Formats: sequence, C-alpha cells, structure tokens
Amino acid sequence: MERRFQGESLNKVDGKGRVSIPVKFRRVLQNSDKDYTPGGAPRLYIAYGDPKKNYLECLSGDAYDEIDAMIQAEQRGTRLRKALEYLYYSKCDETTVDDTGRLVLPPAARDKIALDGEALFQGKGDQFHILNPDAARDAEQDIEKLLDALGEGEFFDPLSLVGQSASEGE
Repeated sequence: MERRFQGESLNKVDGKGRVSIPVKFRRVLQNSDKDYTPGGAPRLYIAYGDPKKNYLECLSGDAYDEIDAMIQAEQRGTRLRKALEYLYYSKCDETTVDDTGRLVLPPAARDKIALDGEALFQGKGDQFHILNPDAARDAEQDIEKLLDALGEGEFFDPLSLVGQSASEGE
C-alpha cells in the first residue's frame, strides 16, 4: 500500500486552475485518508500562507489531521498557535479531486506561486509540493549548495549523516 509521495511530475494547468494530480499521488491520497471510502474522493488540503515558501504544501487527510491535533494541543493564545492557525486554517483550503483526477487550485494559491500554464508536483514523503517550474530550478540549486556544504566539498552519501546531531532545518 503506497503511503509516501515520491517522484516528480510536470502537469498542465488550464485557465481555470484545473490540474491533474499524478496517478501515483492519487493512490497515496486514498491510502492516507482514514475517512476515504471507495467511490468517494480523498481529502486534500492545500496550505499556501507561509511567505517563506515558494510552493504549495499539499497534505493528505491523515497528514492534515496530525497537524490539526498539534495545533489543538497548543495552548490558546500563544504566538505559535496563532501562527499555526493562520497557516493551516486561514491560508489553507480543503479541496477535492474529481473523477478524472483533477483538482482546482484556489486563485490565492495560484497567485502565491505565480502559476501559469504548468505546475511541478514534487513528492515529499507525507506531503507533496506544487511549484512553479522556474522556482523548482532555484530549489535544485539550493539543494546542490546544501549537499556541498554537508559534504564539505567532497562526494559523500547524505544517508551517512542520519542519526547525527546536525541542526535540522538549515
């Protein structure tokens, strides 16, 4: 049973913001939604409010439920809860995938990443990202720089660093 979003796919976006989700991503959405029933539509959430992200963060029903539980566990009124509520409630839309595997991207989400004509889908494990193809090229350069810094200029296997106390998120 597929439960991880993997790979990349470049798909056309029409003038109304409709885009086909890669078939393998559709299966993961179904398998990662405890509320999904055959013949129904799996839940899909698109978060687009983080100004530091140049992509749309797409979450399955189960992944969104995990984030929702984290937010609900945070004390009301804290700065963190306010930020998370903004990112995952105010600037996040639940959408559905139609019978043909397409979804309609909300205008605010399309505008955020300047989407026009094509969208790049990138698997990220428990979520996937939708990017403007130009932004994806910039992201690849950033990863090259990151790998170079981690390897201190030498070729190395990044998996060799797993379990070390390196800073996360850098």
